[in-house]
Amino acid sequence: MPLKFYLDKRKNKHGESPVRAVWSFNGNRYQTTMGFSIPPKAWDDKEKRVTAAEYNHKKTPVTVMNGFIQSMEKAVNHVENFALMQNATLTKDLVTRVVKDVLAAGGEYPKDKEALWRNVLRERRRNTDRYFQHFRGGKYKLIAYGKDSETLEDVVIYQALYGANQYWVRPKSLFESTVIDDNGNEVKRFKEITAPGR
Repeated sequence: MPLKFYLDKRKNKHGESPVRAVWSFNGNRYQTTMGFSIPPKAWDDKEKRVTAAEYNHKKTPVTVMNGFIQSMEKAVNHVENFALMQNATLTKDLVTRVVKDVLAAGGEYPKDKEALWRNVLRERRRNTDRYFQHFRGGKYKLIAYGKDSETLEDVVIYQALYGANQYWVRPKSLFESTVIDDNGNEVKRFKEITAPGR
């Protein structure tokens, strides 16, 4: 996931460090604080969550602080999926808006803002349908992005534009991977094409 959380090394007068978020998109990075600081020993660097080891000086509940983090993760996941499905480009203005909406919601996920995010992306979409060609020649239409219900791995759902027009599901990481073709060249497993052509 292009969203990462970390504890800033700088401390305030209370000996606490702010929790920061970095959202990487389109080769850009957006950084912000999550709006709260904690004692360094209250940060679980492996889980990227606040522990109940020690309260901050404001006595902010751990559940509230982790709520902010979970809401940010959910928002980034949803917005990036909206962008993928609409073939739209994320901009710094939209990223800034999403972050502000999450922080303003006080640790709750701002579900009421999703329509606004979708509308902004809809205005930026390049086209409605996306098509890909497998390195062995088959052509496919992108149907949706989703998640495996067991592993939560990102998946791609796509439809063949030949034969019985079957639907297929493949892990996103595999769909976007490279392979060695018959000539020994490294190529994309699925290359995006501008027109379906049957």
